Amino acid sequence: MKVDESPVGVARLIGEVAAPPETVFEFFVTAEKLVDWWSEEATIDLRIDGEYEMSWPSQDLRLLGRFLVVEPGERLAFTWSYSHKPEEPRTVDVRFKASDAGTELTIEHTHGDDPDERQDYIDGWQFFIERLRSALAES
Repeated sequence: MKVDESPVGVARLIGEVAAPPETVFEFFVTAEKLVDWWSEEATIDLRIDGEYEMSWPSQDLRLLGRFLVVEPGERLAFTWSYSHKPEEPRTVDVRFKASDAGTELTIEHTHGDDPDERQDYIDGWQFFIERLRSALAES
């Protein structure tokens, strides 16, 4: 994933994954597939305003949010809030576009004014998208 120019307050990353958009989308919204590459545990209510929770019990960490946009194989947008941080929820907008390699992913993650927060999101997405690529290759 490469970091792309983005508006102030948004970290935008773009990259390719070797699977069709519908398959990649399923890895973002199916609890059983999420635990293959992202969280240790996941619950998903996939609908507009449906809630999700991803957790890492080994680290006592929970990520909570609700779905804002659900367009299978095309777009997924959701709020993002860690249970231990009192900040305003962030939003993540993921677009899935068919490409010669499989899927071009564009991820836009909002952040506050802190450049460390922005970099944390960039580093996190780069790390986890590599894990997604591995999970897709194994599926």
